[in-house]
Amino acid sequence: METFDFDYDLDNDDLFIYLEGKKSAGAVEMGNFVLDFDKKGNLVAMQIINVSDVLTKILSKIIEISKIREIKMDIVNFRNMDAIKFSIDDGKSLERANILIPHIMEKSPVLKY
Repeated sequence: METFDFDYDLDNDDLFIYLEGKKSAGAVEMGNFVLDFDKKGNLVAMQIINVSDVLTKILSKIIEISKIREIKMDIVNFRNMDAIKFSIDDGKSLERANILIPHIMEKSPVLKY
């Protein structure tokens, strides 16, 4: 798993998770998630919109977003799905979750513009 930097926007309750120095070649929006990938298809950033609600649903413990110390993520490809595995450490506990997304086989025509 790779350690990602992150910023929390308290006013909008959005969490932006990113790899410092990596550039997005395109993004995919799926519900409350915006996933950014580089030219090779590697995950370089993820935005979680309304993160407090999202994490309440996918984590076993409630985490105070402003107390997060470390976020690690990895993407595992299998068949026609990808699993984004991530762990969140708030200093009190380490929570882990997986998010399944369809495997993106080709670039969106929108990226040509």
